[in-house]
Amino acid sequence: MARNSTGLSQPAYEYILHMIMTKKLMPGEKIPEQRIAQELSISRSPVREAMLRLSNEGLITIFPNRFAQVASYDEKIMCDIGTLRVALDSLSIKLAFLCGSLVDFLNLKDIAENCSQALEQKDYVMRRKYDCDFHLELAKLSRNDQLIKIQSQLYLQVQFLILHHPDILKYNPTHIQQHFEIAEALINRDEAKALSLTFDHLTSFYDLRSKYPTDFFGTGSLFPL
Repeated sequence: MARNSTGLSQPAYEYILHMIMTKKLMPGEKIPEQRIAQELSISRSPVREAMLRLSNEGLITIFPNRFAQVASYDEKIMCDIGTLRVALDSLSIKLAFLCGSLVDFLNLKDIAENCSQALEQKDYVMRRKYDCDFHLELAKLSRNDQLIKIQSQLYLQVQFLILHHPDILKYNPTHIQQHFEIAEALINRDEAKALSLTFDHLTSFYDLRSKYPTDFFGTGSLFPL
């Protein structure tokens, strides 16, 4: 019995995502729908389902009855993503103190070490991966399934942003070191320091302080202490 289009859309999704994340498809480039269907030996329906999913995840833009193309992020999108990350990571920190264990926090420190080693080895693909893994693991410590789901989708956009638009990011050499400091603050049960570090980590990376009033972020978090 032939599989339905829904079952076939997953490999199509993974195929297109891989092409985007390996720069085989670049921002603004049209998605070769027919060619992908031929290469996967499937009809165009599951390819379209996969593209709709990627559109919902913010990685491609669909022009109905015309074509779909890889998304292109501008400075506003970057600002929107950064602002959301400050809010979500602050919430993750607060929930981690309620739900996380010392073992969890030590695991975060290990991920920070992997990220640092990747940077030293100039393996920027793995550096990007471990950077995102650190923050996603932080979300998982919240034990909040909806927060984890939102963060997982957001980090696809973050990886896309870092990969395809490095020119609009304000990279700070201390950015990787701050992962260690955040993990240490969690290990030491210092919530105020963990929140403050996370605030500095993200607002500097996305250059957010120049885009909002000076008191917008309050105490270093969108969630008051």
